[in-house]
Amino acid sequence: MKSDILNQLQKTSMFMNLSEEALADLAVKASTRTLEKDEVLMRKGERGDSLFLIHDGWVKIVTEDSKGDELIINKCGPGETIGEMSLLDGSPRSATVIALTASEVFELKQDVFEEILDQRTDVSLAIIRSYSERLRFATTYIEKAIDWSQKTAEGDYSFVEQTQPLMNDSASNDDKAAQLLSTFFTMVRRVKEREDGLKQQLEKLTIEIDQARRKQEFEEITGTEFYANLKEQAKTLRQKRAQG
Repeated sequence: MKSDILNQLQKTSMFMNLSEEALADLAVKASTRTLEKDEVLMRKGERGDSLFLIHDGWVKIVTEDSKGDELIINKCGPGETIGEMSLLDGSPRSATVIALTASEVFELKQDVFEEILDQRTDVSLAIIRSYSERLRFATTYIEKAIDWSQKTAEGDYSFVEQTQPLMNDSASNDDKAAQLLSTFFTMVRRVKEREDGLKQQLEKLTIEIDQARRKQEFEEITGTEFYANLKEQAKTLRQKRAQG
């Protein structure tokens, strides 16, 4: 199992430039955790005393909206690290992490992580690069959410069915952001369904109004003295024809 940890560390951008000796030392100090599907790895608000390296499987990083509904912030897979933010700033976990599939992760405790930072400045640089990439992704995520909000306001729902669930690490930030906005998709679908329902109700109401208007117009016409006289004249003509 330590060889699996070592192999994964060598493929991870945060640790791949460490010496063989340093990697081997990390592999010895790391522990392995297995997760069942839907099992919680960490919860928002908890004290963070370790980071995790995903070896196998996928997890989702989530928070909650004002109604308590789940909001998916990101999805992470093999080779990605999670949880290091709390180790760097000492704050509680900023989000909850839940296994999307059966997963296996390697855990590095805070004392081990701090020892690496003291000894290896290149690891610190790798962490900065990692955060830079996440910031770029967050920017893309926000841009796409704004763009779709504008389209929704204009009644353009063409983007709703354009994406599929993300379960691979080869997608671009733009694709990943699109695929992660599942809550936004749900909201837009509900808006569209309500809009379609209102259109149907409006069409039905329009038909009913037209029918009522035609009935009223007919009653107004047939209720006039002119119509009564015309009707009487037509009756007289029919009688004369019958007699003739």
